[in-house]
Amino acid sequence: MEVMFVEAKAKKKVNIGKSVLNKLKDFKTIGLVATVQFVSQLPEIKSELKKAEKQIVISKPNKHAVYPGQVLGCDVSAAIKIQNKVDCFLYIGDGKFHPLGIAVQTNKPVIILNPYTNKVNKLSDAEKKKWLKKQAARVSKVRDAQILGILVTTKPGQQNLKRAEQIKKKLQSQGKQAFVFVADTINPNDLLNFPQIQAWINTACPRLVDDQELFKKSIANADEINI
Repeated sequence: MEVMFVEAKAKKKVNIGKSVLNKLKDFKTIGLVATVQFVSQLPEIKSELKKAEKQIVISKPNKHAVYPGQVLGCDVSAAIKIQNKVDCFLYIGDGKFHPLGIAVQTNKPVIILNPYTNKVNKLSDAEKKKWLKKQAARVSKVRDAQILGILVTTKPGQQNLKRAEQIKKKLQSQGKQAFVFVADTINPNDLLNFPQIQAWINTACPRLVDDQELFKKSIANADEINI
């Protein structure tokens, strides 16, 4: 089946107002990141922030994202690459899905500017700690499991069948049972048909684990359990 990816750029102009500058007042060097809807506006946003005497860093991602400063659910490398060069990140987009990924993987403050509402918020430490606590619980249960299912997607850019087979061999060498499950879309309800599986190892989009509550068994990314 042929797949065509079409970019949807927002017509909404990003406004860098006083509320944004107020949230950034304690930070000198700022990393700029955005979803594809707003990534084309980053150069202009950079210029506006430089007028406020801020140092701005925008990095090109090195995984699945394409444009400088662009972040995806499965790729925040544009932030990771510059985490040691910035004091915080300014994320342009809606929701907390991407900001949480950035905060967890860089350990830097993340300021969220929602262009649709013009609201500016700082991702709280409590939200980050809550995610990390859930992660620790997930990973512990997956490591303790003796019968594991390894999830693989056929989606372009996310397919990791070769790694799944390597994980399977390593688990078997540890005396565990391992089975590879391949599908286009990983649907938690479909996995209910395999009650013998005690836990899942994910090789698809790493943010799949954020939906742990939809899975009846614990799930962890391969990188989270160092396998």
